Amino acid sequence: MRKMFLFLVVLWATGSVFGQGGVSFQKVKEFYINGDTRVIGNSILSDHPTRVNNKPKSLNDRTEMQYVDIDGNSDTFSSSSANLDLPADAKIVYAGLYWAATYPGAEGKQKVRNSRMVYDIKKKRNRPFDLVKLKIPGNEDYISVQGELVYDGVLDPNTDLKNAAPYVCYSDVTDLLNSPSAGSGTYTLANVTALEGIMFGGSSAGWMLYLVYEQQQAPLQYMTSYQGFRYISINEPEELRFSGFRVPETGEVKASLTLAALEGDLLLAKDAVFIYGEESEEYVPLKSKVRYANNFFNSSITFDDKKFLARNPASNNTLGFDLAKLQIPNENNSLIDNDATGVTLRFKTEEDRLFVFFTAFQTEISSDYYQRVVVEGKKDRLPVQEEVEPTPKKTEVVVYEKDGSSEDEVITDSKPEKVINRDPVLNEMLSTSSIKVAGQPEGYYVVNHVFSNATNASRWARKMEGLGFAPKNFVNPENGYHYIYIDFSQDPDALYNRLQGYRKIEDLEKAWILKVNLD
Repeated sequence: MRKMFLFLVVLWATGSVFGQGGVSFQKVKEFYINGDTRVIGNSILSDHPTRVNNKPKSLNDRTEMQYVDIDGNSDTFSSSSANLDLPADAKIVYAGLYWAATYPGAEGKQKVRNSRMVYDIKKKRNRPFDLVKLKIPGNEDYISVQGELVYDGVLDPNTDLKNAAPYVCYSDVTDLLNSPSAGSGTYTLANVTALEGIMFGGSSAGWMLYLVYEQQQAPLQYMTSYQGFRYISINEPEELRFSGFRVPETGEVKASLTLAALEGDLLLAKDAVFIYGEESEEYVPLKSKVRYANNFFNSSITFDDKKFLARNPASNNTLGFDLAKLQIPNENNSLIDNDATGVTLRFKTEEDRLFVFFTAFQTEISSDYYQRVVVEGKKDRLPVQEEVEPTPKKTEVVVYEKDGSSEDEVITDSKPEKVINRDPVLNEMLSTSSIKVAGQPEGYYVVNHVFSNATNASRWARKMEGLGFAPKNFVNPENGYHYIYIDFSQDPDALYNRLQGYRKIEDLEKAWILKVNLD
């Protein structure tokens, strides 16, 4: 099975430009590793500090918002939690923490004036919103986290955004999650700031934690994340396209989308996410058992076809904050075909406004793409095999003596010159560019694994030692990756003969020959 995942809290990837207000999206991280991703999160506003909100008809612009605060700690004014479940052998390589909210002021009121509904901001902003507290598994105390400002609507020239004043903050918390106690368990985020009370369009707030982890037996995947802020307004759809990858050449392509957004009301319909079908040349709406084609953003936290309830409070209605992961329907690869190098999404709303701020995309990639583009730094292209021209027969002049006289006789040697007729697989390996590594002897190397993490490289080397090899490694200065090799030679043909034997051994099936310091 070919698996592809798209992680999104809606934003700009590459391609088209959003033009309705906010800031453009920029790439945050990019990985090519054996591993996977996880995302968790929760809302931070509700109609009660600790009780769940399961009212299907609650609209966030008609709800007297209060901070959720579940930790019983007098040092925090808001807090909510979510549980993370990781494989036991997972190694976290990246963790990005995001929090977002509408914050035109500290408190808002609704009243009737001259037969009209009026919204007033009773208190101005009175707290910094870029400083929060994070509690990780195994820790009793909070850790202060200083965020980077991604966006602040107060500074936006767009009137709608200035009035709603949404903000987004981000922090790379990888080092915190690499502590011995971190990993699976409960994560609590506190002191996320938002407007309490009522405001036009409704107040909403929430947080998410996006993780990339390495796992030895997981498939090789491409993972990338972007951050920014875009305003999707009524009847003005936005598109984004992801690229920088190539899915495998054969097999079923499976894809998933994980999305988070502000302002998606449960009761208000006619908002949707579409994916462009290359075969049908039409945009197909995405949906699941808990998210509908005409009401995708419905104030809930869902993974696949189920609501994610491993959090506190586990409200069904998160009052304007959405976080979702779902499979993209791709029967017979009708939407995403083999060898695809891009995916196009469209976001649209007809009744509700949407604030989108993050997206991450991942896909299992072609091994040829990885070798050619990532390892060797070449352009993505399929290699053209060179045909071996037959060598012309050699003509010789032989002198025979007959009856005391000499006579020239021309004969043709039926044996051609010796030709090295190499396996096309070896020809392709030799057609790739050589990499430069200071201190390494020039020649050909049998490489059987590449790691971004030195610890995992050492672990793999020990495994190779258990198979009777004497593995060595070097670091490619172009990408910082650790290359594990088990053989070396200056004769590529002799080395390839040995490689064919190595490939019959489990865990060495995909070993290849790499040229080092030969150009």
